[in-house]
Amino acid sequence: MTTVTAPVDLRSDTVTLPSAGMRKAMTRAKVGDSQRGEDPSVRALEEHAASLFGKEAALFVPSGTMGNLVAVASWTRPGDIVVASAASHIAGREGPGISNLAAVAILGIDAPRGIFTADDVSGAIASAPLRSRANVRLVTAENTHNAGGGAVFPITSLRRIRSVCRKAGIPVHIDGSRIFNASVASGVPPAEYGKVCQSLMFCLSKGLGAPVGSIVTGTREFVEEARNVGYRVGGGMRQAGIVAAGGLYALRNNVRRLAEDHANAKTLARALAEIPGIEVVNSPVETNILLFRWATPSVSLPEFQEALRGKGVLVDDRAFPRFRAVTHLGIGKQEIARAIRAFRDVFGRAGA
Repeated sequence: MTTVTAPVDLRSDTVTLPSAGMRKAMTRAKVGDSQRGEDPSVRALEEHAASLFGKEAALFVPSGTMGNLVAVASWTRPGDIVVASAASHIAGREGPGISNLAAVAILGIDAPRGIFTADDVSGAIASAPLRSRANVRLVTAENTHNAGGGAVFPITSLRRIRSVCRKAGIPVHIDGSRIFNASVASGVPPAEYGKVCQSLMFCLSKGLGAPVGSIVTGTREFVEEARNVGYRVGGGMRQAGIVAAGGLYALRNNVRRLAEDHANAKTLARALAEIPGIEVVNSPVETNILLFRWATPSVSLPEFQEALRGKGVLVDDRAFPRFRAVTHLGIGKQEIARAIRAFRDVFGRAGA
């Protein structure tokens, strides 16, 4: 009998699978009609999530995209301006949906690795068209910053940004899809991130390993408005406690282990940096995302994909010859060792 070895899937931390312990928790979940507020597992998840960030309330939503959408729509009105990193999800992939459904304009800040400063925020507000300056209603920060290679937004910078926004009467929203990666890498507790923003969204999937769902936190008034917006865009769920139980398990069991993902990403980065012609773009690697570039590719993208897949390794190669590799719950030291051998072989043969 032939044993099929699963590929080392480094395309994203969205490919994680729920563990046996998480599946068990999900099968035992107590459920009810969550749209009516009657699902005990959803309520337990929301209460726990809010407490982690020192917020009054939280809302369980199907995805991070919906979480950011309902947050932006709750803080703004049609015609308002949202300030964000130009390379952020809110300005990029989520931008068309947010602009269409919330009817807002997004003013992007160009900053190294997506980490802008309080001065950048002041400048963005001042650069808005004269008649629109009063309509800059929200500033958003992505932490960690995906396009920046999992860059951690420094808490000191966020505090300064919060100070500028407080004086201007503008709330701050954190797109914290990977906020726990930021917390583990920096040693900053989640509650400290909660203090520098009026609202925050984070994903229960990705590195935390839950199968689905995200959380939006803030004041009770904000969360109630976000809940109403969510209903309008299809966010009302029924017996959602089954998946909410997976999210609660993730928060209780899978946060500390994110340090393993960070260590594995750094190990992979060191090995790739030793291969001639390979440049690690986001050196030093801070969290679980590694960006690297093949300086002089000698094969086409299909040829590269076939060669690497033949070695049992998958990476995000949409920007060939620039790549992204993401470590996660399904990647251990053995998988990293397999990936390193594959990269050395493929890049070595291509460069021969």
